[in-house]
Amino acid sequence: MAWLNGRPRIAAAVMLTLALAVGLTGCTLPGTPGDGKAETSNTAGTGDASAQEGPASTLYEADENGRLASSLPAYIDEVLSDPYVDDYERPILEQAKKEGRVSTAAYEKVWSDYKTCMVDRGFKEPKLERFPNGMMDIMSHMPGTDAQEEAWQDAYADCYLRFDHVQRLYGQQQGNPNLYANVEEAVVDCMKREGVVPASYTVKDFNDGYTLLQTEGFTDAKDKLGYDFDDSRVRGCKAAQGWSSSSTDDPVEYIW
Repeated sequence: MAWLNGRPRIAAAVMLTLALAVGLTGCTLPGTPGDGKAETSNTAGTGDASAQEGPASTLYEADENGRLASSLPAYIDEVLSDPYVDDYERPILEQAKKEGRVSTAAYEKVWSDYKTCMVDRGFKEPKLERFPNGMMDIMSHMPGTDAQEEAWQDAYADCYLRFDHVQRLYGQQQGNPNLYANVEEAVVDCMKREGVVPASYTVKDFNDGYTLLQTEGFTDAKDKLGYDFDDSRVRGCKAAQGWSSSSTDDPVEYIW
């Protein structure tokens, strides 16, 4: 496996491992459309601490209360102390420490730089999705040849991984103010705050819904989930935790 700044480059095997680790099926690489409804684990949120060389990251560990940290400022300190913070993103995180949060302007700037970086690597300016909670994500593209996809994955790694700590911090800030360490708990709490599920909706309900998606398929299970899978607010809650939802109905880019 090739390494970039102490982190693994994005590769199909890595993305599949990540998706299976959270019990998901129908996996696709980030930026490539799936077959029907699918979920991918995006390194923006969950990372791949197990695959890192050198010191282990502690950003994903829960405290005694099941939280990532006692407060957002405390979590910013944890993010800054992570050994895999890139030089590009460190000043942004330092500014977030001073202000107590990542500003919208700073978040938009890193994504603007991402687009510029991809163009500099020879690709069309990528299109982005933006969700109601402010989270941003890449849009799926139609896959090319193996060589083309390898080139895209290398460019994506170079252009995206340099700000993945900013993406993760902004995700917790926007979608997980209670800083739940459990991803499903964070998503369900976000969905409640967004008003897409009732207050009585539980993590068990959420996980039961995913079991139905896996066993019955999307068409048969979609009306049994207790929420609209394609609701942009739901997708924003998932994006805040590094999950990307894809559908054959979603718009896709033709970059080749």
